[in-house]
Amino acid sequence: MNTRIGLAFLTSLLAPLSIITAGDGVSTAKDALSPSAKEAIPSAKGAIPSAKGAIPPAKGAIPSAKGAIPSAKEVIQPSSKSGKGIIPVSPQSHQGRWTLGAGMSWRNIGEVGFRTGISDFTVPSLFQPSSSPVPGIGPAEGPAARIYDNGFVRPDARSTRTTDYGYNELAQIQGNTLSFTASGGERQEVGQSSTAAATGWNEEADHVSAPYLKLRYQSDLGNGWSAGPSIHVSFAEINGSRRGLNTISASEQMDTFDITATDVYDISGLDLPREVPYTGAPNIVAPLVPNQPIAGSRLFTPTLRTSDIALWNDTIDESLDLDTWSLAFGAEASYRFDNRFHASLGAGIALNVASWKAMRSNQLLQQINNGAPVVIDSSSADNIGSSILWGFYLQASAGYQLNESWSLEVNLRHDHTEDLNGSVGGSLFDVDLSGFSAGLGLGYSF
Repeated sequence: MNTRIGLAFLTSLLAPLSIITAGDGVSTAKDALSPSAKEAIPSAKGAIPSAKGAIPPAKGAIPSAKGAIPSAKEVIQPSSKSGKGIIPVSPQSHQGRWTLGAGMSWRNIGEVGFRTGISDFTVPSLFQPSSSPVPGIGPAEGPAARIYDNGFVRPDARSTRTTDYGYNELAQIQGNTLSFTASGGERQEVGQSSTAAATGWNEEADHVSAPYLKLRYQSDLGNGWSAGPSIHVSFAEINGSRRGLNTISASEQMDTFDITATDVYDISGLDLPREVPYTGAPNIVAPLVPNQPIAGSRLFTPTLRTSDIALWNDTIDESLDLDTWSLAFGAEASYRFDNRFHASLGAGIALNVASWKAMRSNQLLQQINNGAPVVIDSSSADNIGSSILWGFYLQASAGYQLNESWSLEVNLRHDHTEDLNGSVGGSLFDVDLSGFSAGLGLGYSF
């Protein structure tokens, strides 16, 4: 039993010494044990009579390892004269690193297109057509008392002819006819026209500021290469609006005419008096004039007095406010040129959450005879919604390592995303969320 203890003790003493490389000035295991193992420890055959009697108990005869055996620090000491020490061991290199980054990107996205539907307005009618006959001239045919501006014809006792007539000017006698005119009639004519057509507008993509966060993990692949997954989160606001759109145009015009009537009488074979003005009387000796005009001869002559014009048109204002959150999952590969510079390429899928509010307001304006427009009807509509849009992205970036933990990065990225579609108040809209972006950010590696 004690022999086994001794052998185990020697083995534990020699084992740590065998893995230490001694330099100049460092005592070897043989030198450190003084006297030598051969001199200090008698042979097992000569010095140990028997395992039971000659060797005292291990606790008493053999000093403890702590007391008898010096520590590695005491046994092996670098020589003060030697230029060589113990060779340091390099710490184990990182197999991968996380990098959390944040920055600002400038995105060229958000082309907004609206297809504006026709306003739901009913255009009123202000004017009505009308007419007033010329007073005093009676019917166009048949015997009747007819009073004109420049004379008269009234029946007398005769059935078809009369002497009760008069005229003011010789010019009324033209060959075989005697003509009379009368005024005082009025006619109002109303004309209407209207057009209605959908319209639309587009607002080009704009450069919007979009803050972003980025988290990636890079595993060392050797030869300067590393690769791993990445997550991107970004936010952008897109706005578009247009005012004064028009889908309805209507007009109504009322023309008021003064009406003059002309009646013509047949005086063939008659020699009418030439003294003017001439005034006849019933049942006298005078040329007998027919007591009714020539059938179908009555003529109405209009003279425009006034025109009234009413105009209507709608005016439409539309707007869209859009907030987009983009969450992208992808992979990224980097190549480090030296301890400072690196470049990377990445790609992945993107989940875009778009929250939007669209508004449309309509007004119907009326303008009469070039007066100030007046709002006679109005309506409005708004719509709030959200959509989930899928897409993918490609990204290239370059970075500069500021120190062990911090780095500066610039990136160029293209996103291809589904279009956003929606509607509001009879209008349809779409937004193109695809486009390029350029960013600048700061990263912290751990």
